[in-house]
Amino acid sequence: MKKLFFFCVMLIIYLDVWSQGKLKPQCKFGLKLGLGMNTITGFPLKTHPKPALMGGMWVQIKISKSWTMQAELYELGKGTGGGRRGYGDYLLRLSYFEVPILFQYNKKKGYVEFGPALAALVNTGEYTDRAAFPFQTDLYPFSNKDFTFNLGAGFVVKEKWFVGLRLSHSLLPVRKQLPGASHQVYNRSIVLMVSRQISFKASRNKQSEGIE
Repeated sequence: MKKLFFFCVMLIIYLDVWSQGKLKPQCKFGLKLGLGMNTITGFPLKTHPKPALMGGMWVQIKISKSWTMQAELYELGKGTGGGRRGYGDYLLRLSYFEVPILFQYNKKKGYVEFGPALAALVNTGEYTDRAAFPFQTDLYPFSNKDFTFNLGAGFVVKEKWFVGLRLSHSLLPVRKQLPGASHQVYNRSIVLMVSRQISFKASRNKQSEGIE
């Protein structure tokens, strides 16, 4: 897991350095914050969607007049709600570090995006309001990785500010199929995000003017 996280950080840094050297005027960097609603399939207990925050950074490279490629690194909560909150019988908290590689088609002030993501599981919490789980949790551990596909859209609110909505679904099960369940276990989420482009060049220019 540590190796995966280190690789993801190095990938973001590499894309940033490479783009500044090759496509300096066409590279953008920024921060992202969002709120998602998450569910998980394949559980024999009653659940409901669970809200969770996400936050991180992104690097975007322009590859043609209308297309850009964007790499991101953020922490994201997943799972499903219920249990201790009084809705349903089961509460699941999953926390991931996730790295999507997205291809974006841009038209005027709007864009659509799609692409895969690889996530590393960093924390889990599983609770029920029943006397016991209907399965042995230690026999059904969660995978330490989540491979997903993302589909989204967004638009420019004002200069350097973006708002987007993204759907995400696991491509591979994140846990062995549970007894009493008719479906495999997959993460599903919809996330509303706000992004802010950061311009280091402008900051350096201001510092230079202050020194002079």
